[in-house]
Amino acid sequence: MNDFLWPYLLITFHLISGAIWIFLINRKLDQVSSKKQWTKYFTYVILFNLIWNSIIWNHTVFIVLGYLLILICSWEWWNAISKSEGRTWFATGFIVVGAGFWSFLNRTEIDILLVIFVVVLFDGSSQIAGQLAGKNPLLPKISPNKTVEGLVGGTLITLGSVLLVRNSFSMGWSEIILKSLLIMASAFLGDLGASFVKRRANLDAFGKLLPGHGGFLDRFDSLIMAGGVISLLSFLKVLW
Repeated sequence: MNDFLWPYLLITFHLISGAIWIFLINRKLDQVSSKKQWTKYFTYVILFNLIWNSIIWNHTVFIVLGYLLILICSWEWWNAISKSEGRTWFATGFIVVGAGFWSFLNRTEIDILLVIFVVVLFDGSSQIAGQLAGKNPLLPKISPNKTVEGLVGGTLITLGSVLLVRNSFSMGWSEIILKSLLIMASAFLGDLGASFVKRRANLDAFGKLLPGHGGFLDRFDSLIMAGGVISLLSFLKVLW
């Protein structure tokens, strides 16, 4: 546990910063919108702590949670693509990534925690950077809320945070930078892929199971893609 205390504390600091940001934003929102923001935030905090601590204290629990996650997300994905053209390709892509994520659940503690650490920071910091400085839409036809400034800001904040705690992951400078960039790229593509499918299926969310987020896939698309890619590259003996 002590080996990964600093990464956990750093993410906790980012989460607290996010709460302050939500508080400032919510002063301009109506009561319903404000409640939705806080529901989303606290659900996220609970999920992060559940996953992180299950890895630290009992890896078997994490694996079981991961199996349940991929099964639920598979069901949500199929519901979204079942009536769309090209569903065979979408289904095949998810099976490949899902199989990679299934394998990812059994990787070393360091590998898993690094992926989760990077994905959580990249997701949160990109959102805040976009809200603070976002002016130039990145891919408006796929994901209207993403901006160039959000992507750049999220990448830089995440890299800086990773370098602060690199000793916890027992990696050198170049190795952890390369792996972090790969994780962020995979997470970004996972988010874009999910957004693309939702727009094709004319859906606002993949489901309603997760308070404030929608479906489980709405929350975990980036993690599933990042974990899946890492395992697939490891299988191919490339970069990991």
